Amino acid sequence: MAHVLIALMLASAPQAMPRPAPNAPPRAPMSRDEARQLYAAGGFPISPDDKGPVNRCGKPAQPRVTLVDINRDGRKDALFIDSGACYGTEARWFSLAVKEADGRWRGVAGEIGSVRAARSTSNGWLDIDWTVQAKTVRLRYDGTRYAAAAPPPRPNATGDDAIFIAAGFSRQRGAWRSNCGDPGTASYEAGKIERIGDLNKDGHTEALVTEGGTYCYGMVGSGFWLLSQQPGGDWKVMLNSNGIPEFLATRGASNWPDVVIGGPGFCFPVLRWNGRLYAQQRFEYQAKPCKPR
Repeated sequence: MAHVLIALMLASAPQAMPRPAPNAPPRAPMSRDEARQLYAAGGFPISPDDKGPVNRCGKPAQPRVTLVDINRDGRKDALFIDSGACYGTEARWFSLAVKEADGRWRGVAGEIGSVRAARSTSNGWLDIDWTVQAKTVRLRYDGTRYAAAAPPPRPNATGDDAIFIAAGFSRQRGAWRSNCGDPGTASYEAGKIERIGDLNKDGHTEALVTEGGTYCYGMVGSGFWLLSQQPGGDWKVMLNSNGIPEFLATRGASNWPDVVIGGPGFCFPVLRWNGRLYAQQRFEYQAKPCKPR
């Protein structure tokens, strides 16, 4: 399988993102384990029978992968482009995975639609333009993932409204909706606040916002936003991901709980707060270590 993954990673690059420099030094061969981790971070885990990557609908996929340094740290990151019926009427999907200093891969974006590199950067990270349903949105790296810049809360936005607005939701057709682009499918569930409480016991409130639907979130059917209220009263997104979060007793920096992100399957990533962001720390299934297949 490894040689198949490497061949896919070296496929020709789309013009939407910058190509690697023509005189760049040769890349070292990628191990089977790293290739597997890269594809999982990009949203295309390798199938249990080891035949190749599958998309979020659980179907075989052959995403095109471009290696490019999107944050100017000297390490090649990965842009995935895929197409097919799994992605609704848009029939197109993109995702981004970055290589961390410790060599591990971490997903930082994944949306239905098309993407192009913008000519601007934010905090050293390349901005990207995401197009879905004929609308283009500028995405910027927020310290954890790529996201649309949240509009500033209205002066009178308080309570739940302030939480949804900080998460990037807007009031549409009487419900809070993200910009995921669901056209009104039967499985869609509008945004709701699942949980309010002080997760890290620092005296400030946290909120968990969820949204559902297979059009936007594939087989897992759900996405979530973890927000923390800041000393000035504003809300900050700490973590945003597809999947079903579970907060564990184990903890990272500043007493933030580890988060296991569940979904279909039998081995799930556990993220730990490192003082800057939630980063993948291990894999677990039913509180026991596991190795993704």
